[in-house]
Amino acid sequence: MDDAKISLKASGYVSNANYSCKKRSMTFILFINHRLVECSALKKAIEGVYAPLLPKLATPFVYVAIELPAAHVDVNVHPTKAEVTFLHEEHVVRSLASEIESTILGSNTSRTFFVQVRFAHLIFPS
Repeated sequence: MDDAKISLKASGYVSNANYSCKKRSMTFILFINHRLVECSALKKAIEGVYAPLLPKLATPFVYVAIELPAAHVDVNVHPTKAEVTFLHEEHVVRSLASEIESTILGSNTSRTFFVQVRFAHLIFPS
């Protein structure tokens, strides 16, 4: 993925919907400018992408490497500098989540994806 608007370059590996690991949480490895970090907003967005595709209690594997200008990354969120936020966080998170979703949905044409729809309430005819 390459986004010239904010000088974002990203690459990585994501498991498809046929893979499922029985761990409690998603395996999410994120490198920004060659440094291992965490980004809770990005992790939550990716979990949201996988939620309707994987069976209950199954978790994916995601590795993402991002390169962007240092001025666009705020590492002062956590004392150990492990948690980061982005200058254009909403755009970065939305772009990466969208790219991951299209990669997952296009990765295996032999599988039919059934999306789990959650209803707030059901209306039954009288």
